[in-house]
Amino acid sequence: MGSKQLPILAGLVIIVTLLMNPLLAAEGEEGGVQLITKVIVITGHSGLKPPDIISQRGTTVVWVNHSNTPQEILFLDKKVVLACGSPVNFIVGHDGAYESSKVPFGGTASLCFTEKGTYTFIVKSSKTFIQQPQDKEYRGSVTIE
Repeated sequence: MGSKQLPILAGLVIIVTLLMNPLLAAEGEEGGVQLITKVIVITGHSGLKPPDIISQRGTTVVWVNHSNTPQEILFLDKKVVLACGSPVNFIVGHDGAYESSKVPFGGTASLCFTEKGTYTFIVKSSKTFIQQPQDKEYRGSVTIE
């Protein structure tokens, strides 16, 4: 392998490693701005882990659905109307605020927060499925300082 191909190969290995393990890229600096990623895991039996996050502007929150049904994430009082990056499994609803699509089992949804405040949200089973007695709504919050 030629010496010109080694830097390209090393760059590809780094990119593949970061894509396969997002926790390695969770906190870093790019152009003087700290990139922060926080993960909330949705489980069917114990709720949200962790339920509440406190961070700073520019934080991307990733919800991972480990429950047995598709889930939806809805913000309550303070709505998210401005986000950075490309939200995953979030759309702009009729009121101009972000709301999640249905997040399937093993799927993710992510949103980058740019404005200060506390964003209270609920996670609930998708309405397109028959509600089971064990289906619960879980409350959490993202506070951006």
